[in-house]
Amino acid sequence: MAPNTSPSEPGPTIPGLKTRTRLAVVANAPAPYRLAQSARIARELPEIENFTVFKHEHNNSPWRQPLPEIIAPVVFGKGELLTEKNKPKNILRQWARGGEIIAWLERHAIDALVLTGYNDLGLLRIIRWGKETGVPVFMFNDSNVYGDRASGLGRALKNFYVPKVVRMLAGLMPCSVRGVEFYDRYGGRGKPTFYMPHEPDYALIMTMPPERVEAAREKHGLKRGRRYINYCARMTRVKRPDLLVEAFSSIADARPEWDVCFVGGGDLLGATRDLVPERYRERFIFTDFVDGPAEIAALYRCAEVHCLPSEYEPWAAVIPEAAAAGLAIVSSHVVGAASELVRDAVNGLLFESGSVEALADALMDVTDEANIDRYRAGSADVLRDWRTRGDPIDGVRRALEFSGILEPRSGTRPTGDPDKDWRTDAEAGVNALATTAFDAPTKTAGTTA
Repeated sequence: MAPNTSPSEPGPTIPGLKTRTRLAVVANAPAPYRLAQSARIARELPEIENFTVFKHEHNNSPWRQPLPEIIAPVVFGKGELLTEKNKPKNILRQWARGGEIIAWLERHAIDALVLTGYNDLGLLRIIRWGKETGVPVFMFNDSNVYGDRASGLGRALKNFYVPKVVRMLAGLMPCSVRGVEFYDRYGGRGKPTFYMPHEPDYALIMTMPPERVEAAREKHGLKRGRRYINYCARMTRVKRPDLLVEAFSSIADARPEWDVCFVGGGDLLGATRDLVPERYRERFIFTDFVDGPAEIAALYRCAEVHCLPSEYEPWAAVIPEAAAAGLAIVSSHVVGAASELVRDAVNGLLFESGSVEALADALMDVTDEANIDRYRAGSADVLRDWRTRGDPIDGVRRALEFSGILEPRSGTRPTGDPDKDWRTDAEAGVNALATTAFDAPTKTAGTTA
């Protein structure tokens, strides 16, 4: 469905009569995980019409994926960058954008909204509109309690603003338990809650053909017979690529068969390269920015361990990506996804954020020949458990059932407690994991395990 480019009629005009419940997911800008998730909603919830509304055309990374027709994309802000939205000159423009989106929602009789954020005037305007009109607005947010570090005036503003937003919402849709803990600080305790984590295209990762893995290996200079620790993130200060360089360099002589592959570009790419000691230069690979989830998935399958050393990370879709690829995982303790998808001594280890020594110890543990295969195998079970409890499609469906928009598939109206509702659905056999194929990752001919 192509967007209408007329400035007086933003977004597409939906043809035909309304025949199903209409849901709009309003997101800031396209990203691979958002496209994958919206496609799943469209495929697996056929009882609703789902539209994905983007407030800006371009995200903070230069992804160039085409918008799949199945998600019924609606693009406002043609040519706009997400990174520009909160600049002073654009503050009032965000309020106007909120009005444009509201006009589109009303014109197309949208029944419910999932809004991905609350940090600009346009989003606040949409939330107030939902409260005033009775259209339920559910808030997706990837915040987690470990990242809630505001102080001074910022803390005062947050303590004033966020509770007001929470009160206007029909329900909360955090990524995981760390998001629940975040909202508890702002009046969210007892609010109807439904998990809606960012997730990758699991099938793409799990079924990656061996020839694609080999092509990625050859393109980026990964050597057959070597074992790799994968870092897949922007090269920025909060991601702490420097920590991984320092920690691995400290154990490199003890692990002569292991190397590190940094997948990603960013401001610190050059500086991170410069940190590598001369004697270990050949044991670090830097791919720069990689555009396209297929090539990124292939690079996961070239590795055995994934490491995310961030000092701030609300969710991190790279963690479920790594689990789907069958990797052992080492993550700092602040990462939202790690709270659900890294189990110490089962499929990897958590380490204290910022500690080189703790990261080095964790890398020594997971790369030990006595542990690596067991940890890698453990990721399949940990991922299966999380997807049973925290599937975003279940979260969306339960939110609509809770609001009375859909009839409960299980026969029982959801309670709004995510730790109870998944059990009800699992027992009734209607959770997404029970009704869609899910194969554990298997070794391909392209891996070096």
